[in-house]
Amino acid sequence: MDIVFHNGTNGSSPWVEFYPYTPSATAGYAFMAIFGITTVVHLVLMCPFRAAYFIPLVLGGVCETFGYYGRAWSHQSRFEIKSWALQEMLILCAPPLIAATVYMVLGRIIRSFDAEHLSCMRPNRLTFVFVMNDALCFCTQLGGAGVQITGDSTIMSIGKKIVLAGLIFSLVVFGFFVIIAVTFHRRLKQRPTPILTKNPALAWTRYMWTLYVACAALMVRNLVRTIQFGANRTSDLNTKEAYIYIFDAFLMFLAMLVLIMYHPGLLIRNTRQAMKAVGFHQPLTDDRSSGQVLLTEYEPRPTH
Repeated sequence: MDIVFHNGTNGSSPWVEFYPYTPSATAGYAFMAIFGITTVVHLVLMCPFRAAYFIPLVLGGVCETFGYYGRAWSHQSRFEIKSWALQEMLILCAPPLIAATVYMVLGRIIRSFDAEHLSCMRPNRLTFVFVMNDALCFCTQLGGAGVQITGDSTIMSIGKKIVLAGLIFSLVVFGFFVIIAVTFHRRLKQRPTPILTKNPALAWTRYMWTLYVACAALMVRNLVRTIQFGANRTSDLNTKEAYIYIFDAFLMFLAMLVLIMYHPGLLIRNTRQAMKAVGFHQPLTDDRSSGQVLLTEYEPRPTH
């Protein structure tokens, strides 16, 4: 998204035009309320489900909330750097935080089903690798957006390129993650673990589709943002504010909403309760050298 620098005329000071339009205060406040409510709901749900891994998503929701406050504030003046910087930094940095929770959810689902042998990557390693890559995306976009508040045309141009690189990298990371998730889904469906065989009511597939919807929303958002930052100022993506709300605000809200409707914490809690009910214990033997997990690992605990 290009920013226009205007040289002062007749002795006046130079000034910067941050928007090619006047941001809508109504839309800004509306999504500020939407993200605020959604974030509070996620914060409340963390307690009964003991879902501390949703902390990054909650922080992302806070960023979205105050980011759209910044857009509403920008309605007063599209030449004000404070309001522009607030919305630019927070709205760009929120998606990587939401994505971090999505990455951690898959790892916990794999462990809860005792299905590590069906995953292309061990859950602990999966979480570490993708969250670290996500942190790199976050820092890249934060840094790229942060240097733009200097008001210097050269530095702001560099910052734009850094943000663009971060968006492209996040798309690549998401692509690998979706491949791993789909592969695990297919394998688990073909070879369900005993806990799933004995508890078909767990309906785990709907939670996998929830992850896919959240991933799709994040990927489309990042793709559109990448195109936007690569396009010139006169393109529709940069001259029509509606695109920001359709392909960014709405998609981020959708990602957060589906994780409320089918909260993974509920699946993980029900799975743990089912394992306790049938007396499954942790694996006794695990022949990793042959790539097979012995059936004796699912024998029930002895009762006294």
